[in-house]
Amino acid sequence: MDMIEDLVALSHDPSPDKRRQLLRGVADMFLDDIETYTDRSLVLFTDVLTDLLKQVDETTRAEIAERLSDAPNAGEALHLFLAYDDPDVAGPVLRNSRVLSDEALVDIAETKGQAHRLAIAMRDHLTETVTDTLISKGESPVLKAVTNNYGAAISDNSFMKLADHARSDDGLLDAMSYRADMPRQVADNVLSLMPEDARIRLGALLAADRDAVRPLMEKAADLTKRKKMGRALERLETKGLIRQIRDHEMNFDEVLLWLADRDRILDLALVLSEFSKVDEALATGAILKVNAAPVVILLRSLDVGEEAVKSLANLRCRRLNLPRTMADHMLDRWAELDEATAQRALRFTLARKSAQLDAA
Repeated sequence: MDMIEDLVALSHDPSPDKRRQLLRGVADMFLDDIETYTDRSLVLFTDVLTDLLKQVDETTRAEIAERLSDAPNAGEALHLFLAYDDPDVAGPVLRNSRVLSDEALVDIAETKGQAHRLAIAMRDHLTETVTDTLISKGESPVLKAVTNNYGAAISDNSFMKLADHARSDDGLLDAMSYRADMPRQVADNVLSLMPEDARIRLGALLAADRDAVRPLMEKAADLTKRKKMGRALERLETKGLIRQIRDHEMNFDEVLLWLADRDRILDLALVLSEFSKVDEALATGAILKVNAAPVVILLRSLDVGEEAVKSLANLRCRRLNLPRTMADHMLDRWAELDEATAQRALRFTLARKSAQLDAA
């Protein structure tokens, strides 16, 4: 009650300092109990905050925008007001807001400047509708931000536009070498432009979806004799670890943790393949896909523990340049999936793969 009385007193003082204090106080009240408010209360808070935001300077608006940007139940009207503001104010909301619609994001991308588009490009998730608009502008920083954002869905047509820009933009070309979701035709056009390490990386990621990852990974190892010998020794070591797991001399999760901490994706795939009966290339593809669903199903079906899942999720973020939030998202999906459902999904996948082989 004291806080409300203080806010009422502040509301009678029109000075800039008092307006700022009042705005911060209302924002504090809004955020403290936001999940318990009724729809009517949220509308009221939105109206009050919007009115107060119009009365303060840009620095204060930016401060409040940062605090309100990821409030889960904030009304879209409040976030829209902030999202159309100057870049320093709009940026946090455009990056973090959970309530802005695709329609709003597209309109902002079309009517505001590059700074607004760059902030949108950094959102955790973007639909093709939004990325098509961002990419159509052809601005190099935005193109690279979208391409480096593995939560951004990119249409085939937009991938073709990215490939055209990448011919004169080495940074964009490098970013494209991590996008395993690009169409084969586009990949064929950009592979010849890439340096050898980027070609091998993109080739391996694309092959993971085409059951041919091992030859390309072996080609990467063939770059030097030492690498080739090292890979052979690692594979031999992994087969020894598998034998020790079967003989109950080593714990399955401990082996996964040890391999994940060393970024040994192919050896992880080999271990997962041995104990799930999934083809090794499919296991590799599951680990390397941006979509975490396949690897979550695989891990849950094998009853892998939380620490090992977390380690593998972090490995995927490192190797695929995914934002850290994607590791948390994968862990959440693993926690939500029960073992019986995962095993049914895995059996279905194996049966479908077997049918495809028989048909071939």
